[in-house]
Amino acid sequence: MNNDRLGLVMIAATLAVIALIGNWLVGYQVSVHHEKVRVMGTALARALSSADYDQVVPADNASNSLMARLVFVQANQDFAYGAVVDPAGRRVYATGQSRLMVDAQMPQEPFAWFGEQTRNLLGDDRKVLEFHAPLMKSGVLAGFIRVAYFERPEKLWDSSLSSLALMALPVFLLTALFYFLVRRELKPLSQLGARMEEVAQSCNANVHFGIPGGDMGDFIRRFDQFIQLVQSRVQQIDHVAAQTQTASHLLSYRQEKAESVLNALPEAVLVIDDECVPTFANARAEQVLGVSQAEIVGQPVREWCRSPEVLAFLMRFRNAPASATQNAIQFSPESHPDRQIAVSAFPLFSPRDQGTLLGRLVVFRDITAEQLAKLAGAEFVSHVSHELKTPLNTLTMYSELLLDYAALDESDRVNAVNVIQGEAHRMASLINNLLNISKLDAGTMKLARARVKLHDLLQDVYDSMLPNAVAGNIQLQLKMPPDLGSVRLDKDLFRIAIDNLVSNAIKYSDPGGSVVLSAELLEDNQMQIRVRDEGIGMSPEDCARVFDKYYRSASAEAALRSGHGLGLYLARQIVELHHGTITVDSTVGKGTEFALSFKAQAVNLEEGMA
Repeated sequence: MNNDRLGLVMIAATLAVIALIGNWLVGYQVSVHHEKVRVMGTALARALSSADYDQVVPADNASNSLMARLVFVQANQDFAYGAVVDPAGRRVYATGQSRLMVDAQMPQEPFAWFGEQTRNLLGDDRKVLEFHAPLMKSGVLAGFIRVAYFERPEKLWDSSLSSLALMALPVFLLTALFYFLVRRELKPLSQLGARMEEVAQSCNANVHFGIPGGDMGDFIRRFDQFIQLVQSRVQQIDHVAAQTQTASHLLSYRQEKAESVLNALPEAVLVIDDECVPTFANARAEQVLGVSQAEIVGQPVREWCRSPEVLAFLMRFRNAPASATQNAIQFSPESHPDRQIAVSAFPLFSPRDQGTLLGRLVVFRDITAEQLAKLAGAEFVSHVSHELKTPLNTLTMYSELLLDYAALDESDRVNAVNVIQGEAHRMASLINNLLNISKLDAGTMKLARARVKLHDLLQDVYDSMLPNAVAGNIQLQLKMPPDLGSVRLDKDLFRIAIDNLVSNAIKYSDPGGSVVLSAELLEDNQMQIRVRDEGIGMSPEDCARVFDKYYRSASAEAALRSGHGLGLYLARQIVELHHGTITVDSTVGKGTEFALSFKAQAVNLEEGMA
């Protein structure tokens, strides 16, 4: 019965489709007819409109007029009538079924003389498409041509039935084919029902999914029960999976958190297991060991470790007890032999059982800076001791000389006092530099900016340094324009920076040389101060480190000059506090030039702040 119902539904659907096709076909033929009639009617109306009035309307109203001949030539069964009317719409001449023609008012405006219109017929339910055009006589409107064709062709269904039959036949054939295909496809549903029963039994649910009597509705209802059963099982599985995923995410989060902490450490870190195989390496380990993380993690130590000292250190912990310890070792990487790395290992115990060893944490710490700091500190103490010991010895010697004051002549007494004063100034300068550097390192150095005439400041530096230059047979020159202007800076600190530059230039110049202190205002309101000498000069390596704290050149010429490696460091710090820059350009044996640049304040701003 269900199969018969399906067949009836398909037949009804087929008939509906054929009806739609027939309706479309009739509409299409009517549309084609309209286009055909429109072309013929427009052509006929325009042809008659262009002819002479006497040819279209003969004087004797004969049947052989031009209109009659044209209508006869067309021999169109759809032709309704043709007529000539005067401008007021009254018939003058007519042919065809003119008795059915409806009188109508013709358009008076020239733009509407040509046109078409659908009209009703007298005593006939059919409609016609009428085309009108003006008929001229001696250049004056004498009337209108009215030509009409039936709107719907006769025997419309006669021409449509054959086409409809040809189109309906494939539809019927396809419907029959589809019906047999559906019946064939429904057969496997019984097998599907049996399979669903097996699944339901495996889920401990006693549900029958057969298709009794071929009832598709009953099968769909039971299939819905099966879907609900499956959804219930899926929800149970999803719940278990969600719990598992939550636990996995928690473990993953804890692992990522631990790895993030290890990656944030500034030291290189490895985690190795009992077999001495790394299970984790942070990004810093790549830089220290010169091997990528992918090559380290999960690989035996012998395959990636390039340092014999590190390899021997790590292999000591292979299958070793938790009590196995060793002091940290130090090594220099092959890629950076000038660096010192300290390696330490720490046991990792299980949080649940402190007696269970999970592996070891290996830390690689760069101690190069510490080693250099210790070395620099020792050298600094040695230099400062020397710098203090020399003036103290001089002070002691000249103070003992002054004990016999009465035995000395005036020139010896003055010389002794000057020497004592100079050495005291030397010691005070060193102590002041140390105090200023300690303030810089502690971050307590504050600038006391004020308006300073740069010309006067540099003149004071020149005057104070001139005696030292004269004593060393050095020619000190000052070059600057008279209108140099004013700047806002900390005068005392800036004076220390320039003093250190000029005193260094004098110190490292040979007798007979010259030192030039100059200043100029550049473009973009940049002030530049230069200190140039013709002394011993520096190598490119020394130029790269000359502003480092405690740095002293290792050249023999520089070793003959006293110094403690603080003056240029302090000068750079002071210049950078003023948001300026300091650079050095030097050639060994030809001299050195220091260039100090900073932003000068605008004059109007200086005056407003003065």
